[in-house]
Amino acid sequence: MTILILCTTRDPHRQAEALRAALGVTLRGARVEVVVDEPLLTPLAQRSADTLRSFGHVVGGEVTPALARADVVEVWT
Repeated sequence: MTILILCTTRDPHRQAEALRAALGVTLRGARVEVVVDEPLLTPLAQRSADTLRSFGHVVGGEVTPALARADVVEVWT
């Protein structure tokens, strides 16, 4: 299962929380893809994105192809 985390917020705390939530989703064994506007706004968001990438998950990218690959979409505004 691929879960898309779509983060459209520019609030630094919400953006960091969305990326931390994406890390939590990986604990259930799901494949995660995060679409988020960069640059990331906090060190916590950057660490979370780096961790996701190190696990082989996609962070960044385009919305349309990500939606086509996703089984489930979670939106953070």
